[in-house]
Amino acid sequence: MFETYVQQHREEMLTTLQTLLRIPSVKGPAAPQYPFGLHVGAALEYMLSLGEQHGFTVKNVDGYAGHVEFGSGDEYIAVLSHLDVVPEGKGWTYPPFGAEIHDGKVFARGAIDDKGPAMSAFWALVALKELGYRPRRKIRLIFGLDEESDWDCMDYYFKHEPLPIGGFVPDADFPMIYAEKGVCTICVSVKADADSMNPQVIRFEGGHRDNMVPDYAMAVVDCHSETAAQEWEQKIRRDARARQVEVDVELQGAHVQIVVRGLSAHGSMPHKGVNAIVMLAQLLSAQPVSNASMWRFIAGQDPDGRNLGIAASDDVTGSLTSNLGLAALRDAAYQLMFNIRYPVDMTVDQIVKACREYVSDKWDVRTVHDLPPLYVPLDSPVIQVLQKVYREEVGEDATPLAIGGATYARAIPNAVAFGPQFPGQPDCAHQADESWNLDNYFRCIQIYAHAMLELANTL
Repeated sequence: MFETYVQQHREEMLTTLQTLLRIPSVKGPAAPQYPFGLHVGAALEYMLSLGEQHGFTVKNVDGYAGHVEFGSGDEYIAVLSHLDVVPEGKGWTYPPFGAEIHDGKVFARGAIDDKGPAMSAFWALVALKELGYRPRRKIRLIFGLDEESDWDCMDYYFKHEPLPIGGFVPDADFPMIYAEKGVCTICVSVKADADSMNPQVIRFEGGHRDNMVPDYAMAVVDCHSETAAQEWEQKIRRDARARQVEVDVELQGAHVQIVVRGLSAHGSMPHKGVNAIVMLAQLLSAQPVSNASMWRFIAGQDPDGRNLGIAASDDVTGSLTSNLGLAALRDAAYQLMFNIRYPVDMTVDQIVKACREYVSDKWDVRTVHDLPPLYVPLDSPVIQVLQKVYREEVGEDATPLAIGGATYARAIPNAVAFGPQFPGQPDCAHQADESWNLDNYFRCIQIYAHAMLELANTL
């Protein structure tokens, strides 16, 4: 019945998906009634208006989050998705908020992470309602607005709304995720050397978010004379060619501006990207420059955290990963923001302690943000139900996975991430030309309708 319903409503399902994806819902300055910015708030308002059009109960919780609800009773199962997206970055073939369709895919920031799956869950709920199903418990679609940053949306929402008895998050991989690494952001900072006779870095910045591999980094170096600047420019160009680094170098009198381009990737998989901050540091550390030891430190950063002294691994989630996602020279100090994904048997305090013992005493190391690990036993009811649904819908046995990503499953009890990425598909979240195969969009509507119904009737 779900398959037939989807076939009959494909055009409307596609139109609403494109409309949502065209809202540039990157977190912005807070405004009255829009704590995460006007565009993020507009995405929520659109989803709630769709819910009203289809006869659901809807609620906007002070602009922090909202929900669409079907059914009655005190207990409910939840599907948590998020409508905020990371910045678009560089290198797109198609407009990042154009939601254009090419070769059976829709291209847009948020297509797979996580506005596309949020729309799949919405249409799954519409299908249940319009096909006459009456689940034992309420089903609530919760839309968060700050998942890509600090999760302030969920903190606020669940201070004002009761917790569900369980559910799932459409923001990872099929068949499902039973374990997620801990995720912390640590800041490593050091004072700028203002007394150096070497060329002086007077401006430095790189990256867009700490949970993205930075595809951009820039420095301006004061060489103290035009002649020295010309020599510096030539050396940087030669070194960049030798290292095969994509770089733009511009002379500005006695100043040299260096811009390095890398390749963005999700912060949980730093090995899949090319870190522009690290590459810039490699170029700078090969020349006489102020804060030389710091540039060597940055140049040696690796995805395993060895050069922070925090490399680790466990049997459930595997190896720790480290992503130097943001860096800047501010208030006469260099600030480096590392996004760390750590095994389920570690704590952020252990990571900070190990880092402090490893780096120079001149460096300050502090925790900015932390999400402890998630681990759901394989014999839990939610996993048993979702394994059954996946097997019946896809025709394959479901072996749960462990990941380095952080999903909203941590925000509620008895929940795991469930799709939308099918096994063997390339992961393009947080990358240029993010896209989602439309056949999989429609397929997920069927799977999520089945999963919601089973969970609401079983848990």
